[in-house]
Amino acid sequence: MSMTFVYRARTPSGEPVNGTMRALDRPAALATLRERMLIPSVVESAGTSFSFARVLRRSLPSERLAFFRAYAVLERSGVDFSTSFELLAAQARTARMREALASVRADVERGGEKLWTAMARRPDEFSDLEVAMVAAGEEAGNREEVFDRLASFLERDERLRKQLQAALFYPAIVLLAACAISVYLFFFVVPQFAKLFESFGVQLPPPMVWMLALANAGSHPVVLSLVTCLGLVVALACERTLRSPEGSLAFDTLRMRVPFVGDAIQKSILARVCRVLATLLQSGVNQIRALEVAVPVAESPLYARAIDLSRERIASGLDASLDEALSVTGRFPPLLLGFIRVGGSAGNVPQMLVKIAEYYEEDVESVLSALPTVMQTAVTLGLGGVVAVIVYVVYVPLSTLSTSIH
Repeated sequence: MSMTFVYRARTPSGEPVNGTMRALDRPAALATLRERMLIPSVVESAGTSFSFARVLRRSLPSERLAFFRAYAVLERSGVDFSTSFELLAAQARTARMREALASVRADVERGGEKLWTAMARRPDEFSDLEVAMVAAGEEAGNREEVFDRLASFLERDERLRKQLQAALFYPAIVLLAACAISVYLFFFVVPQFAKLFESFGVQLPPPMVWMLALANAGSHPVVLSLVTCLGLVVALACERTLRSPEGSLAFDTLRMRVPFVGDAIQKSILARVCRVLATLLQSGVNQIRALEVAVPVAESPLYARAIDLSRERIASGLDASLDEALSVTGRFPPLLLGFIRVGGSAGNVPQMLVKIAEYYEEDVESVLSALPTVMQTAVTLGLGGVVAVIVYVVYVPLSTLSTSIH
């Protein structure tokens, strides 16, 4: 199994080159760099630990979208490969992307490699989907058309992601504000009223006594330290659990069952998978390779396992058609399977996949348009309930105090 390595090197002219590459082991990575006429100074595994630097290294979809769209236009206009990559590297938004494009250009021009092979050496900049489509485009001789399809796919996928993020952003802000207000009322307002009632000799109701006990315990340094340590332990345990296959599957199952939100997540995954499969099949990629590429694109352990199972069934000959292989997993709805079955009978599976992807995208957009209102209403009702409880706890002794004064 190949590993991902981070390297820093220099060209024979002394120009620094940084990047990532895949290789079986470190000696193989060093040998590959020497074949590319690069002088390595640092070569280390990138898969041994998680780091925010590795996350920041990944290129943004918008950056790759601009690259694919611009390259398709340049190639269609008859601009040669070297000039195209020189122009694209010059207009790249980040130094990381400039280095990646310069490295790809060097591999193709000096090493004589194909474009998709050079792109595959840069897993942080180009995904498996993009590499597979470029490989299919080079074999079919329609590279500019494939780049256009890639740009269109990234455009739609990024738009859907932004809609989902925007739909969840406002309710998340409202929820944080509601929690902050609840904490303020619990730790500051209620204790002040308790001091007032005690000064007048009013007996506190049991709910207020419990709230005061919790507030006093929560403000004690020892208790705060214990709660913080417990929170860290729970966070580390959750992080380790989510890294395991069983934990990630359990979390994925849980989020799919969240009312309203889970339905939108499932439909967005189905839309993305259908769009990826349609794009790959239209570009000449066979079904087995298309399903293999779609596994990480799903971004869901449940659907990734289902797609991988379908790929294995087709590869082993257990199922002859795509709809039969997908139906065995039990993860794909009958409507999607019916579209694929009809497309298989008519010989236009990619077109039917595009149609079902458009259907799910429109459905997700309608759900997302209503999601902020639903979540805001739920958060408001929850906050209203918390405030009602606090008002009731304060009102009982306040009415007693008012009666005694009169």
